[in-house]
Amino acid sequence: MTRAILPAWTDLDPALHARLGEVIDPERKVLAALERIVPLAGKRIADVGTGIGHYPMLLARRTGRTYGIESDPTLLDVARKRATSAHQPNLRIVEGGLEQLPLRDEAVDVVLCGLIEPNDASLPAIAELLRVLRPGGRLVIIGYYGRDEVASLLEPEVVAHASDATQRRTGWWLRHGFKIKVVHSRLDISDPAIAMELLPRLYGDRGRAFLMAPHPPFLTLKLGLFHLLKR
Repeated sequence: MTRAILPAWTDLDPALHARLGEVIDPERKVLAALERIVPLAGKRIADVGTGIGHYPMLLARRTGRTYGIESDPTLLDVARKRATSAHQPNLRIVEGGLEQLPLRDEAVDVVLCGLIEPNDASLPAIAELLRVLRPGGRLVIIGYYGRDEVASLLEPEVVAHASDATQRRTGWWLRHGFKIKVVHSRLDISDPAIAMELLPRLYGDRGRAFLMAPHPPFLTLKLGLFHLLKR
């Protein structure tokens, strides 16, 4: 599961990432929105910071070649085992990080990444993501858009930062040439046992307090696909 939409303290635990892949965006609206931004059939795609390979596993059947790139050894090992079990010949899981991606220049048509924060410190990493993208290709950053029910569980400064970065005229993303596609998704907490396991782990005291009161079976979650065409 893409890490930019999780609290910064979320463990790099494969079992947790697998569980989150089931409850965050269960209807796969992110992939549907991605398909509207750029048709995926036959494309070469790199998912940078793939974790346990959540998106590559979903994408492999519709793409020409999908690379899942991960730097954490534990997550990388699980992603490789999942890819082997999937028997998808066009799926590759490789080790690498944002500092130096294990792909040649202009190797892929689409780059996905959930590791980019909207601040100027991310510009070198964005340049590296663009390096492996062919001209006419699309860089798509998956991140938190805010203005949703999940915001009540987050630190106020996190919510304010997301709001500031996504302002339509003055936000960081638009100032750096990105377009914004908002995905109206949800966090599924309809299973009480899963909710009790995940919300305190993700959101601390706010998650515990939420569960102590009557609550709906899901929370609205707005994700942003911040996308940039490489000229």
